[in-house]
Amino acid sequence: MTTDEPTRFDGFSEDSLELVRLPETFFTQLLPVIEDLSQLRLLLYMFWHLEQQQSKIRYFRLADMASDPALVRMTGSKEQLEHALTCLVELGVVLKAELAWMDETYYFINSPQGRAAVHAIDTGQWQESDSDRKPIHLTGEQPNIFKLYEENIGPITPMMAEVLKADEADYPLPWIEEAILIAVTRNARNWKYVQAILERWQKEGRGNEQNRRDDSQDPGSYRESWLGRD
Repeated sequence: MTTDEPTRFDGFSEDSLELVRLPETFFTQLLPVIEDLSQLRLLLYMFWHLEQQQSKIRYFRLADMASDPALVRMTGSKEQLEHALTCLVELGVVLKAELAWMDETYYFINSPQGRAAVHAIDTGQWQESDSDRKPIHLTGEQPNIFKLYEENIGPITPMMAEVLKADEADYPLPWIEEAILIAVTRNARNWKYVQAILERWQKEGRGNEQNRRDDSQDPGSYRESWLGRD
């Protein structure tokens, strides 16, 4: 009789040190009371997912999460995933809001931004602005810099290929991927714009950009975005 050996972790590499922030109350208040492993895994996943979202309005949909094979494996099944999500709502960690006119249910981390989102939905101020977004998955083949360029900016010339090789050596791929997404969102589909973002992150620290982005996500800014204001 043989037993499966647990997979041994090889350690963090320099290229994988993208950080996911957790509130201090996660450790002081939540960790002691969450006894179910599926709930803990789902909650950690949601904090990770939150960091990956690019839009100001950050929310979760069960269908999106259930489409991630890695999350389904971690929680056991789609049914167990839904049960874990329901338990987190009952615990007050996650907020649930139903949009009857869209036949849609959104979930939010119970934070000032999440509470502002639920208030906007409850008072009819919500304006869906991200309905076509693609689900974010934990695993899957990571595109290289050339694929990212071709999919988001355009064909690669021999000269551009040399530039991309140099930048790929200078910057972590997750930085490059996020910088391209920012450029696309701002309708600035050229590599010089992407390079400017990467150079600023290298000089100032990517966390400063993250903080600036977070500063724009106060509940007032959220409400203005829902109401269609600039």
